[in-house]
Amino acid sequence: MHALIDTLDTLDARNTIIIPGGAHLPPPIDALAQLTAHATITNATYTQLVRSRYNVRTKQTDVTELAALIRTHGLLQNLVGYRQMVDGVATGIIEVVAGGRRLAAIGHLIESGDLPHDFAIPLLIVTEDEAIELSLAENLGRADMHPADLYVAMQAMIDHGRAIEDVALRFELEVTTVKRYLKLANVAPRLIGLYRDGVLNFEHMMALALVDDHAAQEQAWDSLPAHSRHPYDLRRLLTAQKINTQTDRVARFVGVRSFEAAGGTVERDLFSRDNTGYISDAVLLDKLALDKLAKQAKQLRKDGVAWVELVPRADHADLSAFGRVRSTTGELSEADRQAADALQAQIAALDERIDDACDGDNETLAETLDAERDALCAQRDAVLARRTSVPHPDDAALAGAVLYLDHDGKPVVLRDVIRPADVARRASAVKGAEVVPEESKRVRRDHSDRLTLELTSQRTLGLQAEMMDQPDTALAYLTYTLMRSVLLPHHGVGTASLSRISLGMATLADNSMDSAAGVALAQRREQLLARLSDAAQNEQNGQGGWLAWLQAQPQPVVLELLAFCVAASLDATLEREKDSPDFMALGKALKLDMTKWWRATAASYFDHVPRECTVKVVTEAVSATAAVPLEKLPKKAAAEAAERALADAGWLPPMLRTA
Repeated sequence: MHALIDTLDTLDARNTIIIPGGAHLPPPIDALAQLTAHATITNATYTQLVRSRYNVRTKQTDVTELAALIRTHGLLQNLVGYRQMVDGVATGIIEVVAGGRRLAAIGHLIESGDLPHDFAIPLLIVTEDEAIELSLAENLGRADMHPADLYVAMQAMIDHGRAIEDVALRFELEVTTVKRYLKLANVAPRLIGLYRDGVLNFEHMMALALVDDHAAQEQAWDSLPAHSRHPYDLRRLLTAQKINTQTDRVARFVGVRSFEAAGGTVERDLFSRDNTGYISDAVLLDKLALDKLAKQAKQLRKDGVAWVELVPRADHADLSAFGRVRSTTGELSEADRQAADALQAQIAALDERIDDACDGDNETLAETLDAERDALCAQRDAVLARRTSVPHPDDAALAGAVLYLDHDGKPVVLRDVIRPADVARRASAVKGAEVVPEESKRVRRDHSDRLTLELTSQRTLGLQAEMMDQPDTALAYLTYTLMRSVLLPHHGVGTASLSRISLGMATLADNSMDSAAGVALAQRREQLLARLSDAAQNEQNGQGGWLAWLQAQPQPVVLELLAFCVAASLDATLEREKDSPDFMALGKALKLDMTKWWRATAASYFDHVPRECTVKVVTEAVSATAAVPLEKLPKKAAAEAAERALADAGWLPPMLRTA
C-alpha cells in the first residue's frame, strides 16, 4: 500500500510520471491498473473460495485455536487471492494464495454453525502472475510472536478486569493453561528479558515460576555459575526451605486439604504433572500432624500402653535411642540345639565365601550365596522359634510405644520400647534372661577391599596432584614429618641415606594412573626431568649434578621440586575401608576437592557396589524420586542410570570426602 501511495504521488494531472529534474514519461497503463486493483478489498463467501495450488504453505496444521480466535474476535486479517480463469473466461471462483489456514478455520466455523453460510470474507484480489510471489512474501514477512509476549498479554487482560475463566473461554484454553501463562508472566522482568534473548529456555522459566518473589528468582539465577544454571538447580534453590507436599511424610499424613482448611498456604507448581505443592509454614504442619497422631495415641493408652511418644519424623537414629523390652526364653531341646548349631556353622562358612565373592567383584555369585544364606537363616530361626519368649518382668513397668510416620506418611506403632532415660536405669538382666537373636539378614559391605583400594588410590593421587602445586604446604608438611622423626623418635619414619630422611612411594591400584590426577602427575614429572636433563648425566655418574644445579637455582624452583617430591611420597591408600583422620587433616590443609579429580561413573563405582548401595547413593545425591526406578532395573542398567543421574551432582563416597 505504501508503494502504491508513493507511486500515485508521482502522477500529475496528466497521468504522467514526473522524474526528478523535470522530465516526463508516459504513464504505464498496465502497472497503474494492477496497483489500483491492489488498493481495493472485496468480499466473497466461503463457497466462492478454494485453496490455490500456488499457496507456498503445503504442510497442513491444526486450526482449532485459530478458529476459536475468529469466533470470538472476528477475522482480523484479509485473505489474498486471484480470479480463476478457464480458457480466458472467469469461472467466478477465487483461488486463495495467502490465508489458507484462515480459510480452513472459517470452513470449520460454518460447518459447526458458528458462522453463517454467507459470511462475508474480506479479500485482496491480485493477478495470477503475482500469486506465488505474494504468497511467499506474506509468509516470509511474518515473524512468530515470542512466547513471553503471550504471557505478558494474558496478564494485561487480567489487569484490565478480565476473569481467568473468561480469558480461557474466549481463547478456548483450559483454565490451568491460563494460570500457567500468568505464572510465567510473573517471572522477574529482567529474567523475562533474558528469555526473549535466548539466555533462558522454557524449562528455566517453569522452574523460576515456582515462587512469586522476583528478588528470590533473580538471586537463584545469579547465584548459580553459568555452567550450572540447570532447571533442576533452580528448583532446588527456590524450594530449599519449603516442604514438598508429594514427598514429605508429614505433609502426606496431614493432607493438603486439611492444611489449607487450617489456614495454611500451599504454593503449587502448576507445571508438574502431579501438581506438586510446597509448604512454608512447617510449624503449622507439625502441629496438625501431632494433633492427628494424638487421637491414635489416646486409643493406645486406652488399650493399656503405659506411655506413647509422638515422633512424626523419626529416623533410624531416633528409634535406635529407645531400648527394647528384654525377654526371657525357655531352653531348647538337645536335638534342636544341635540342629541350630549346625545351621549356624553353615551360615558362618557362607559368610566367608560371600566376602570373597564381594572382594572379587563377583556380584552374581554373591547374590546366589546370599539367597542360600537367607534360606539357612530361615531354618535356624524356625528352630529357635520353638522356644517360648516372654517380656522380662523388670522391664514391664517401663514399656511403652513410639508412634511415628513411615516414608509414605502412614502411622507406625513401635511397641515394647523403653525411653532412653530409663534404659540406663533399668535393672540388670536376671540370671537366665536371654534376648531372642534378631540377626538373620547379613549386612553386606558396600565397598569391597578391591574397590576400597581403587578409591583410596584416587584420593592419594588427588592429594599428590594438589600438593605438587602448593610448595608452601609441601615445605610445612615435610617439616612436620621431620619433627615427628626428631622430636618423637619412637614414632619415627625410618632411616635412609646420611640425613636419615626416607620418602616411600605409594602402592596404587592397577590402572589408577589413568585418572585425571595420575595424568597430571605424570606430565609434571616429564616436565621436571626435561629441565634437569643437562645435570642428569653427572647425577647418574655419582658427581652430584643435581645438587650443584639446585644450588644455582632461585628458591621458587627448588620449592617446586620439593613440592613434587613430597607429593610423590604421600600415601592414603587402604586395603580395607576404615576412617583416616590423617587424610582428612591433610586434605583440608590442601583444600582438596576430589570432584576435581574423580567422578562417580558406572565403571569407577556403580559397577562395583550392590544395587542397594546404588539406590542409596542416588537418593542421597539427587532425590528419593529419582532413585525409585533403579530398584527394578538390572544391576548394569541401574549403574548406567545412576551415572546419568549424578552427572552434575558432585557426589563423593565418604572415603573421598574431606568434610
